[in-house]
Amino acid sequence: MAKVFADDVQLNYTGTQPYLRFLKSKVYDTGGNNNGRLDPGETANLTAFLKNIGGIDLNNLTTILSTTSPYITINDNSGYFGTLMIDSTKENFLDPYVLEVSPDAPQGHMAQFQLIALDGTFVDTFFFNLVIGTYHYLVWNPDPTSAPGQAMHNILDSLGYSGLYSTTLPTTDLGIYQAILVCVGVWPNNYVIYASSPEADALVDYLNSGGRLYLEGGDVWYYDPLIGGYNFCPLFGINALLDGSLDLGPIQGQTNTFTNQMYFNYNGENNYMDHISPSGTGAFLIFRDVDQAYDCGVARDAGSYRTVGVSFELGGLVDGSDVSTRAALLDSILHFFGIFQTPVYEENAQKDNQKILFRVSPNPFKNRLDIRYKIPDTRYEHISDISFLPAVGVKIYDATGRLVRQWGYETIRLSNQIIWSGDDDSGNRLPSGVYFVKLDFGNQGKTAKVIKIE
Repeated sequence: MAKVFADDVQLNYTGTQPYLRFLKSKVYDTGGNNNGRLDPGETANLTAFLKNIGGIDLNNLTTILSTTSPYITINDNSGYFGTLMIDSTKENFLDPYVLEVSPDAPQGHMAQFQLIALDGTFVDTFFFNLVIGTYHYLVWNPDPTSAPGQAMHNILDSLGYSGLYSTTLPTTDLGIYQAILVCVGVWPNNYVIYASSPEADALVDYLNSGGRLYLEGGDVWYYDPLIGGYNFCPLFGINALLDGSLDLGPIQGQTNTFTNQMYFNYNGENNYMDHISPSGTGAFLIFRDVDQAYDCGVARDAGSYRTVGVSFELGGLVDGSDVSTRAALLDSILHFFGIFQTPVYEENAQKDNQKILFRVSPNPFKNRLDIRYKIPDTRYEHISDISFLPAVGVKIYDATGRLVRQWGYETIRLSNQIIWSGDDDSGNRLPSGVYFVKLDFGNQGKTAKVIKIE
């Protein structure tokens, strides 16, 4: 049985009950950069478009806007629509909501809003989201077998990144995405990005404008350029060696990179999997087939842009243990791109002095990791007439869960910052790889994954 969703149908009620449909919202930021989006530090007007799909006119329609976002202040939360006739649409352009975005709002933060519509005894509630600044990512998935690309989008969404999924590439305004992830598939279910096509031109322009681009496909590196496909190899720092066979997997990450200690079995499509190796400035190997001993993943930091290219379907990798999961890999790729979903971690609290703030940067890092934090007042707590100090500390664990470095209360209370140089408690230099930085405060805690590189 097919499922039918609300957005798939348009319903008009011909009875005597009032009904509304929320169509969209619109940002007017003429006092800011006038790009029609909410950006950090801006004050903007926001409107809603409502359609009367009921059986009677609404004569005194008003609305109230609220948000759960800690980065949005609503200075004017009411929007008056007045009369809204049957089967008509109206925007509260003359009485917009007024929003103020915090300068500290992270790019890509998805702000959630609630809109309550009122007219006499009639009440209806709508929910919608707006991204602050640019989206973290776009997954463009022209692959005829859509499951791998859809899996990537679902995983990124579950990790807290904001982004969109599309089977077509918008060839203009790609700058609203901090990263673009492209899935062209594996033969015979693959898509060819032809040279001089609008899609190829748009991706090249995006990359040369400082973008971050991930591209996966079994034929996109070696075979496609032979039949008129665009040759992405020079941009990605890739040397395409061979058309390959049907033997990919298992694959292993490489030391001194963001895939260190990763190991995956492969259950995706597996035909003519291109053999690729790094070539040129800033390119390095990130994945290699274990039993057939060929390279299959390359990353590049070109200075003005960054890329990751692989000849397999990431969505077809089989999740393992520890860091060997698709979620950890996607998170690591976006971190390599310089994209972080929550640069500030914050506990819900009513008072500012009860907030926990936690931030680590840069990520990946080499010899210096800046760990910043703000915790509630470290006062003694009283339970059953017994006073105690909540356990406070910063701890660092390696990918196996082994505690390698820690700082206790006596250090934490002196400052809101720790600089970690990448050594353990004995002063020994730790190898590159994935580490977890944990801030403890009583029974609360925040954890950030970081990648140490050489």
